[in-house]
Amino acid sequence: MRLPTYPIATIDPHFSIWSKYDNLTDGDTFLWCGIKKRIEGKITVDGEAFRFLGKGNEKALELIDNKFTPYVSSYIFKNEKIQLTFSTWSPFILDDFHLLSTPCAYLDTEVESLDGKEHDVSVSFVAYEELVQGKKKAHMTKYSDSVEGVRFVKMGLTKQSPLNDSGDEYAADWGYACLWGEENSICNEGIKSVGTARKCKKAAFSTIIAYDDVYSIDYFGDKLKGLWAEKFGTIEIAMKYCKDNRLELLDKVKAWEKTILDDSAEFGEAYQTILIAAARQVLAAHKLVRNKDGELLYMSKECHSNGCINTVDVSYPAMPMYLLYAPELVKAMLTGIFHFAESDLWNVEFAPHDIGRYPLACGQVYALKPHLHLKPHKYSYKTIYKEKSTNIYMPQFQMPVEECGNMLILTYAYYIMSGNKKFLKDNFVTLSTWANYLKNKGVVLDNQLCTDDFAGHSKKNVNLAIKGVMGMACYDRICRELGIIRDYDAIAKTYADELMKVAKTDKAYLPFSIGKNDSWSLKYNLVWDILFDFNLFPKELYAAESEKYREELNAFGVPLDYRRDFTKTDWMLWAACLDESNKNTELFSGRIVAYLQATNDRTCFSDWIGTKEAKQSGFDHRTVQAGLWMPVLKKKLLNK
Repeated sequence: MRLPTYPIATIDPHFSIWSKYDNLTDGDTFLWCGIKKRIEGKITVDGEAFRFLGKGNEKALELIDNKFTPYVSSYIFKNEKIQLTFSTWSPFILDDFHLLSTPCAYLDTEVESLDGKEHDVSVSFVAYEELVQGKKKAHMTKYSDSVEGVRFVKMGLTKQSPLNDSGDEYAADWGYACLWGEENSICNEGIKSVGTARKCKKAAFSTIIAYDDVYSIDYFGDKLKGLWAEKFGTIEIAMKYCKDNRLELLDKVKAWEKTILDDSAEFGEAYQTILIAAARQVLAAHKLVRNKDGELLYMSKECHSNGCINTVDVSYPAMPMYLLYAPELVKAMLTGIFHFAESDLWNVEFAPHDIGRYPLACGQVYALKPHLHLKPHKYSYKTIYKEKSTNIYMPQFQMPVEECGNMLILTYAYYIMSGNKKFLKDNFVTLSTWANYLKNKGVVLDNQLCTDDFAGHSKKNVNLAIKGVMGMACYDRICRELGIIRDYDAIAKTYADELMKVAKTDKAYLPFSIGKNDSWSLKYNLVWDILFDFNLFPKELYAAESEKYREELNAFGVPLDYRRDFTKTDWMLWAACLDESNKNTELFSGRIVAYLQATNDRTCFSDWIGTKEAKQSGFDHRTVQAGLWMPVLKKKLLNK
C-alpha cells in the first residue's frame, strides 16, 4: 500500500512519529507537523550493519513489501542473507480506556534466514534527543532505571516545565522519551535499545518506545495526568505491563481490527483502505484524562489548523467512529464544552467553539479580541478563564448556528448509543438555551461562519440551515426522553418546509445558498434526517443530491461546493450516505484512495484535498477523519 506518510509511533499530539518516505531508509522520521523527530532502526548481520528505518551511513536494506491493518503496520526488508519484518503498533484497545491512553508503542522485529545458514544478528533502535526538545536545545538528562529487574532508559530536559506553552505545529519541550528492549544504553545521540541472537535462523525482538509527558492537560488551572497513570502510576510500570502482556494486547488489538474490517467489508476494499489510512492519526490527535470531579475528558487537538483544544466542529465530524466503538469518549469530548459554556465567562446564548489551545483547556481562544493575543509562539492562554470581563470575543468571528447545531446533534447521538439519560438531565438547561437560539435564527441565515469557513463566508447557507433544523429535531427527542413536551419537532418540520420553499429552484437538489439558483454543495448535514428517522425532508431530495454529486465527481472526489475544486474527505463520506445504496460510498472511497496513491504531498492523511489535482489544500493528522466511519454508523443505526 502506498500512503502519503507511514506511522511509526503514534501516541498523542506531542508524540506522533511518521515517515514520509516509501522507503523508510530514504529520510528521517518526523512529528506529524513536519518537525524532525528521529527514531532509527538498524540490524547487524554477521558483523555487517544495515539500516531499515531512518537516514544514516549504513547500507539500506531493500524494502520489498508493506502491509497495513487499522492499528498494525509491517514493513518487509531483505538482503542476500536475511529477511527482516519490522512492525509497529500501539495498545489501541477501544473498550479499555486505561490501555487506550497508555503512551507506549511497539517496535517489533522478526529476522529469518534466506540462505539456509545460521547468522549472528543484532537489531537496534536509537531514539534521538530531539524527540523531547522544542525549538531550542537545552541540557538533557539521560538515565537508566529498573522496575522489578527490567531495565529502561529515559531522557528528557533536565529542567522540566510541563504545560508551559501551546501551539499548533508545535513540539513540546517537556516529558521523557523511554525505551525498553533486551539491552538498553545511553548514547551520545540519545537512548538505545538492542536485541541480539547468536547462530540463529530465526529470531524475534520487541522494543517499546514510550512518552511520559508528566502532565497532559491544563484544565482550567488543574494539571491533569494521562488516564493511564491511574492504572500504572509510572511510565516504567506501564512499559513493564506492556512488555509482560504483549501477546495478549496484540490479540486484543487484532480483535478490534477484525471488528473494524468486518463492519466495513460490504463497502468495498477502497473504503477499508481509507479507514486503515485514518485509524491511527485519529486516536493520536487526542489525549484522555480525568478531571478532579472524576469525569473523563477526551481532549482533541485541532491539528494543522489553529491548535485549538476540543473544537466543537472537530468533534462533530469525528463522532461516527467513536459512537460505534466507544460512545463514552463522545461524552468525554462534550463534557469540557458544557463546563465552559456554563461558566461566568461565557455569557452568550450559543455554544462555544473550543475550550482553549492544546494542551491548555483554559477558555475559548477562537475569536479573541486582539489585545488578548501576545506575540506568535509566546502566548499560551493559560488564564483566559480568570478574565473578569466577558467582553473579550469578536462576535463576527463566532459560529453560533454551527456550534449550537453540533452540540445538540452530538448530545442526542451520544444518548442513542449509550442510553445515558442522566447526561441529558445534567445539561438540559444549556441545551435548551442553544435550541432556543436556533429557533430564533430560523433558516434564512445572516453571514454566519460555519465549519467550512476556510472556503469563505456565505450568507443564507443552506447546509448550515439544515444543521440548525437537525439540531432542533434532536432537541425535541431529548425533551421527549426526559418526559418534556416542547414541540420542537413541529418547529423543525416547519423550518424544513420553509427551507425547501425559499431555497427551491428549477433543480431537484438544493442550492449552496438561498438565491443562488445555479449553485450546489455537499449537504452532509442531511444525513441525520435518515439516521434518526426524522423524515423532515423529502426522500426525493436525497436521490437528487446524490445524483448531483456523481455528476460533479472529479478524479479525486466531489468538491465541497460549486465555488472551488477542493473537498473535505469526511464530508464526502457523510454526503455519500444520502444515497440509498452503497454506490456513492464505494465510488467516493475509490477516488480518495486514488488521491492517497497519487499525491506528492507527504503529510498525514489530509481531510482537505484537491479533487482535480492530487494536492493537499490544508490540514493533516486531524481526528475529523473518524468521520469516514459514517457509512458504518448509518448501517448500524438503520439496523438497530
